[in-house]
Amino acid sequence: MDCCTEPVAGPVVDARVLRHAWTALGPLVRGDWPVLYSLEPHQRAESLAVLDEVLAGLYLALDADGRLRWLGKAHRDGGIGGRLQDHFRHPERARVFAGVFAVAADPFSPPKAIKAAEGRAADLIGLRGRMGPRTWPAVTQAQWLALVTSRPAPRIVRPRPAGDDTGDRSAIPA
Repeated sequence: MDCCTEPVAGPVVDARVLRHAWTALGPLVRGDWPVLYSLEPHQRAESLAVLDEVLAGLYLALDADGRLRWLGKAHRDGGIGGRLQDHFRHPERARVFAGVFAVAADPFSPPKAIKAAEGRAADLIGLRGRMGPRTWPAVTQAQWLALVTSRPAPRIVRPRPAGDDTGDRSAIPA
């Protein structure tokens, strides 16, 4: 059962749009510059399998003409591939999504930071009010900066007892 209308087309996804999505993740960004993964039916399963490994980040789904159809975030089991699978439950999205760019983030990033990055990317690209009823988190530059530069506290463990040579239990990598 179809519940939603076809996503409104946004701007053509070019280097400027990708740069804004990359910049929105700030120091949380991981991996290489995003590449286009095909979501055409004959390549979809292969692309989604690769994107299952991107556990956190932003994704830009586009149509066959290269126009942005969805800017979203993933920060959960299944990663970006799992999030796209959710989209494909809507026939109009399954039909119109032809490709996707994924901007990977550190999977240990705070969820609020990934959410803030999504809103920041929407603002940098200029999407608010341009893509129908789609909304993105509202975040000021100061809020965004505080969230994307915050890091979880390091894990604290007890030092190993003297004479214990069973292995290093410190939180500091060797």
